[in-house]
Amino acid sequence: MAAIKLLEKHEVDNEAATILEMVERDYGLVPNILKAIANCPELLTSFVPFWAKLYISPSVGPRYRALAALGTAKAHDCKYCVSHMSASALKVGLTQLEINAIGLPSSNEILNEKEQLIVEYAFVLTKDSGGVTDELLGKLKENFNDAELVNLTLLIGLYNLTGRFLKALRIDIEETMTIESGIESFTSV
Repeated sequence: MAAIKLLEKHEVDNEAATILEMVERDYGLVPNILKAIANCPELLTSFVPFWAKLYISPSVGPRYRALAALGTAKAHDCKYCVSHMSASALKVGLTQLEINAIGLPSSNEILNEKEQLIVEYAFVLTKDSGGVTDELLGKLKENFNDAELVNLTLLIGLYNLTGRFLKALRIDIEETMTIESGIESFTSV
């Protein structure tokens, strides 16, 4: 159970309600994370546009975004995050086998070198923000241009922020979200 009240559209001011309606129209539901952030409407109205802009930035395609998000979610065992990111990953073409393999040693048989590097980067930044070695940074620079690297780093950072927020405040997964097979082993938020 959430440590704070999850606000519905009718409980927030007009500007926040407009944001929540837009999210519901585009996403099919208002995620509980946004209902939680709605307790601070001034943050909600800044956060959602930033999140949306980062998520659709053309510098990193949807597959790479999904890998960064899932790598981050699995690295900090955020059941809520894994559930949402798995659903998003399936929508952009990742297979259930690829989703389940993220973070496992067998992923190098399933993901290509660049994809493995994204997942490794997500795990390293999540586990130790100062843990990016010169070797890892060199591999990243060999495989990604500056815009891609900035976008991947911001994505991983944002998913770390949201995952920590969700876990700290015990935000539950929405009833309408399904947890894909292979995800149940992660600890609850």
